[in-house]
Amino acid sequence: MNLGDKLKAIRKAKGLSLKQLSKDTDEQVSVSFLSDIENGRSNPSIDNLKIIANTLNTPVSYFIDDSESNVFSSAIEDTDFIPIIELLKDFKDWNIEDKKELLYYLKAKKTIRDNK
Repeated sequence: MNLGDKLKAIRKAKGLSLKQLSKDTDEQVSVSFLSDIENGRSNPSIDNLKIIANTLNTPVSYFIDDSESNVFSSAIEDTDFIPIIELLKDFKDWNIEDKKELLYYLKAKKTIRDNK
């Protein structure tokens, strides 16, 4: 998935039009430029990419990481995953016990799935 495809996928997953995304950037990034990025006609500067990423509450690395291990690459295409992303936005602010509890739960679910 290239940068434009990633931008389009996350924008659509969040239910934003190009016009609304531009407005949400305080029009620092124009509608036409966003369209050019999505369609592979332009590449944003790092400053514009930061503005877009911050507006979408998404790490800049999501847009520039080409590795298949980037969880957002495949997950963002699955609209069922969006509520999970939204719930985990503040994960870095969770206390250690809550983080451990979530990890324990996820490992248990994986074990159950693997043993079916």
